[in-house]
Formats: sequence, structure tokens, C-alpha cells
Amino acid sequence: MSRIVKQGLLPALLLCGLLILAGCEGDQGPQGAQGPEGPAGPPGPPGGTSEFTFAGYQGEACLHCHGRTVADVRTTGHNFAYAGLDAASQDLPYCLQCHTTGWDTPIAYGVTEFEPSGDDVHGYDDYYGVETTVAASRRDALENVQCESCHGAMGPDFNAHTPNVVFSTIVDGEITASCMPCHEGQLEEWQTSGHGTVGGLTHEEFADEFGGASCRGCHTSEGFIAAHDPVYASYDFGGDYNFIGCVTCHDPHVGEAGGGNQAQLRAVGAVEVVYAPGLTPGDPEVPRMEGYGAAQTCAQCHRARRDATNVSGQINNGSSRFGPHGSPQMDMFIGAGSYEIPGYAYERDHLHKNIDDACVKCHMVREVLLHGELQDHSFHTFTPDVGNCVPCHTGITDFDVEGGQTAVRNKLNQLAVLFGYADWDVLMENLNADNAAMSSWQREALYAGVFVANDGSHGVHNPAYAMDLLDNAIAYYQSHITQ
Repeated sequence: MSRIVKQGLLPALLLCGLLILAGCEGDQGPQGAQGPEGPAGPPGPPGGTSEFTFAGYQGEACLHCHGRTVADVRTTGHNFAYAGLDAASQDLPYCLQCHTTGWDTPIAYGVTEFEPSGDDVHGYDDYYGVETTVAASRRDALENVQCESCHGAMGPDFNAHTPNVVFSTIVDGEITASCMPCHEGQLEEWQTSGHGTVGGLTHEEFADEFGGASCRGCHTSEGFIAAHDPVYASYDFGGDYNFIGCVTCHDPHVGEAGGGNQAQLRAVGAVEVVYAPGLTPGDPEVPRMEGYGAAQTCAQCHRARRDATNVSGQINNGSSRFGPHGSPQMDMFIGAGSYEIPGYAYERDHLHKNIDDACVKCHMVREVLLHGELQDHSFHTFTPDVGNCVPCHTGITDFDVEGGQTAVRNKLNQLAVLFGYADWDVLMENLNADNAAMSSWQREALYAGVFVANDGSHGVHNPAYAMDLLDNAIAYYQSHITQ
């Protein structure tokens, strides 16, 4: 009986519970009066300001507007500059001055104690050796080479910050590159190079001569960047044009891990020979230089840049700028691009084409003593070193291997004498003024000589092609004068 009573009570109890949960006491009453206002909190900092000059933290403050760029920068070696140091080096001021942000106290090799001497008091050097919680936090924020290392400190007023953007490297002999504090050695080398001196032209003279649309793509920093970096294709450079320099070839923002090229080079793609008679650009048969790594950057500009129409016009009518553009090194290297006299054979291949990095291997990289140890260094003078030839050409002391350069010079002189000049130098002095009065067959022979001369290596870049160009030109000229 008790069992039946218990079962009958259960639904009633559940029902009462549900009514209580639903509000058996009726609707909610009216809202009471507002309580007294609480005390005011401490004042916050003015919008966009900071007590520190450098924001740090790997460009976090830049992410809102420059998210893609910051993400790209974080793939570069600069982003790991501090982390890449060993434990001992992470405590050496000499290393830290270039592996952290905001360091403006120059430190000589071996110096371990110093007093911060720069204008800014919120860079990494100002917290070095300071044993406070704030100093430790700031050191963490300023590790590695960050956006502010090149573009300037963002604080204390973030909204007033105008980033430094520099496309020049040298202006009238003065180094202007943002890279200078840490890459002084490379920049001093660059100053002595052909790119850095540009024939002794002043900045204004250079801009007047090479700022035109047909020249600036290869002769100016801004022109090359616009031609090879889609980000800058429509960028307003302000009408100023500068010598080729650091940021011309190297993109400061994108590393290999972010899809960029080795050494952060802007352009390492295949480059076609422009003068390819009977072929359309893009055809698989068009001679091209490709697969040579960093050397492909050199090939973008060091090529003849004369198309079939231009070359045929020179041969038929002469020209005030006769011959290929003055830097056909790429064309010579792969054995193409010169006017070739019909009916003559030309050898194009040579052993130097087996060198992986081509131009870079011979003109830049060699082993030197740096910081107490032998290591590879990329010299930016671009002066080739005969030591790079020794592994294959033992015992040599210059580039005239087996008399190859002498033979090329002799053949240039021989060709000049056929034209009635004392030697090749005299011919070149009168080339642009005299070629229009020559016969077309003479210009056919002359073009080969100018191509070899403008290459500048006297056969080193491609011994076989250089010799065939000259031998065939001489034979062709002699065949006409003996008829």
C-alpha cells in the first residue's frame, strides 16, 4: 500500500517544483532607484602615445595597416637576428648593436662595457645590463631587427610617426642607405663599384641622363624596383631617381620562408635574349639564361637589349649608338645575342656555364678572415678574384688563362686595322661617328667586334663564342677585300 502512495506523490512533487522554478510568486517587481556613482578610475594614456620611443614586439603596432608586410618581414633573417646568436654572443655589445632594435651607440669589436651615447634613450642599448623588470621587458620587446630599425621609431606619439623610406644608397658620394649602421663593410665596397660611382656623375647629372623611361628600368633604383616588384608598379616615387643600390636588388621585406628569393633578391627569373631573329618572345627556342640562382638578378640588366628590328636597322643604315647595349654579359655567357654573319658557324657552349651561381661565384663570393675565422663573404665591389679560378686553372696569377684574353685583344686590333684604324681603342673612339659611312657588309663584321668589346671580359665569359665572333668577322671582311 505504501508503495502505491509513494508513486502517486512523485508527479505532484515534480509539478510543484516546476511551478516554483517558473515563478510561483508572480511577476518581477519595478526596478529600484539607481545607487550612488563609484569612484573614478585612474586616467589612461593619451590615444596613440607611449612612454617609450620604440614600440618593438616585431612590428605588432604596424599590423593594423601593414599586416601583409609585417608577416613578410617576419620571414626574413632580420626577424631572427637575435635568436640566431649563440648564448655568448647574445651578451656581447658588439653583436647586439646589429642584432637588436634601437641600438644607437657604436661599439668596437672587443668592447664589453660602455655608456649609452645615442640620441634616443629607449633603444636596446639603453637597457643593456640594467637589472630591472622594465628593462628586461624592453629587451624582450627589442630583440631582432624590426620595422623600426629601418623606418624609425614609432613613438612616443604613434600618430605623428612618419616612416623613413629610402630608395637611394649613395647621393653625391654620401651613403644614404638605411642599411649603413650594420652593413658598413658592404656599402664601403659598393662605393668603389661601377654601380656606386656611375662614371663620377653627380646625382643631378645622373638623374638627367638615366631618369628617362627607356633607361631607368635598369639604371635607377626606383626604375628597377617598379619593373620587378608588383607592390611598386604604380608607386609614386616623387620623380627622383637614384643610383642602383641596396634596395634595388634586395627586397628588405620578404625572406625565402615567405616565398621570396635567396638573399632577399627581387628578381631571379629566367631572362631571354632580346635579339633572336625569327623567334617571338616567349617561344621555347628563344635563348635564355635561367637556373643560375642569384646570378639571375645580374642578368635582368646585363644584357644586350637590342631587338631584331634595331639590329637590322644598324646593319643596314648605321647608328649613332652602334652595336649592342654596353653590357651584353648575359648574352655572351650563354652564347647568343650578337649579330651572326650568315653562313658561318658559332660555338656557344663552354665549361664556365657549369658554374652554379655564374656571375656571383666569380665576381662576389670568396673566403676571407672575418671576426677571427675564415668564412664566405659576398664582396659588393663586383671585382672578380683570380683565386676563384684556381680550382680549375692551377698556377695562374691573372685572368689571361692560356693567353685567351691576349688572343681576343689581338683579334680586336686586327679587325680595327682592317677598318683602317691603328687599333681597337681608336676605332671605338670614332665608332658612332664613322659607322654610317661604311658599307652594310662592313657593319656586319663590325657588330661582332663591338659585342665582344662591350662584354668587357675579353673572352672569359665565353671563350668559344668570343673567338668565333671575331674569327668570323675577320674572315668575312677579308673575303670582301680580296674579291
